[in-house]
Amino acid sequence: MKKGENTSKVTIWGYGAFGVGAKCLGGILGSFLTLYLTDNLLLSSAFIAALMLVGRISNACMEFLFGLIIDRMHSKSGKARPWILWTALGTALPVFMVFNTPAGLGDLGTKIWVIVSYLLHISVFGAAISIAYSTLLVKITNNPNTRVRMTNLSNLLGQVGGLIASSYGIPILMYFGGYQEGYRGMSFIFCTVGFIGMLLTGILCKEEPENMVAMLEEEKRKMEEKKNQLPLKESLGYVFKNKYAFPLLSMYVLYFFATMLLGSVTVYYMRDVMGHAEYMTQISYAKIIPIILVGAIGLVPMASKKFGKKTALMAGAVALVTGFVIMAFAPTSLPVVMAGNVFLGIGTAFYGALMGASIADVADFVNRKNKVDVSATVSSVAYMGMRIGMALGSVGITVLLELGHYDAEAANAGLGQAASMITMEKVGYIYIPLICYILLVLISKFMDVDKAILKLEA
Repeated sequence: MKKGENTSKVTIWGYGAFGVGAKCLGGILGSFLTLYLTDNLLLSSAFIAALMLVGRISNACMEFLFGLIIDRMHSKSGKARPWILWTALGTALPVFMVFNTPAGLGDLGTKIWVIVSYLLHISVFGAAISIAYSTLLVKITNNPNTRVRMTNLSNLLGQVGGLIASSYGIPILMYFGGYQEGYRGMSFIFCTVGFIGMLLTGILCKEEPENMVAMLEEEKRKMEEKKNQLPLKESLGYVFKNKYAFPLLSMYVLYFFATMLLGSVTVYYMRDVMGHAEYMTQISYAKIIPIILVGAIGLVPMASKKFGKKTALMAGAVALVTGFVIMAFAPTSLPVVMAGNVFLGIGTAFYGALMGASIADVADFVNRKNKVDVSATVSSVAYMGMRIGMALGSVGITVLLELGHYDAEAANAGLGQAASMITMEKVGYIYIPLICYILLVLISKFMDVDKAILKLEA
């Protein structure tokens, strides 16, 4: 097994390219999809909530299925890499389709177009490429420090893509004329970058089969008649009987629930509470520049190596909590909100990178302890938590819109929203994420998997 820090720079940067692509697609979906569906297509909040809930649930199921399929994959290119090459275009194209719903389809036709496009991205191609990308990290290297470096770079480059999407999404939209023409130009740019970024990962990252040689030989010895294919029940048993499964699952549920809700409500919050949608640019810079600086300096790998992943995860969660506490004191002050987002950026830099590395470490722990290879199944369980969280976040924004009595026609006319809507936007932007991150501080105390791996090696 490879234990040295000898993973090539091409591979490390290739793995990071996926972050740019994924964040460009996720950035415009998270920031603008609900706005596009309510204000441009005039679809009801109930329909949007149902669409996103079905999408996330089906996505979680499909990711679990793809985890089982990838674990049983055998090809010259590896287990995970082929799936990234096959699905990069299919992941990006439906995002362009949903933001370019043809006029004149009627209410039913519009809903069908949106449903098909959204589910193709979320539940089919997106499900496959997400699990493949997570599994690829296990197959590239088994060195915990290298994994943190790779996820840190992916998170760093992803934040650059997210910065561009969140900061320049509205200016680009307006450059192309706003409304449907604006969405067409904006979505074309970000979907193209998204496709190229994900494709580069598949091209540049090659799996290292020697990483799993010892485990595969042992598995063949014990299960030769099954040709390395574990029954479903046995695979799940190995995953869920280890003590890190539920903390990992809970981390992903809470983190992505807060992230999805925050990303969706931000544009409403800036426009209605702060008074200017253009503030998204300043807020995005305040949050993402610290993420870039922390990633560029390499603070996350250094902290993880010196203090351990558990301590670094907890530090990231504490920084996130601090950011929301600051904003709670003056939720309409631009300087205060920017200061809070600086702490959010620092916390996100730590938590975003270490969560991805934690999946690989948990998979490595399960594989070594049981002499099996269930890497993709572990990834699918973590990503199931992600999709559950994102589903809750997607539904959460529509619930807030309903409770606040959001008025799309008033928004299109440049009029303000009711006081109830302003209150709901504050709840979604500050208080619900604050509660989630307090819980993450507590859950992170259980994630000492890197130390557990060292004990297995000893």
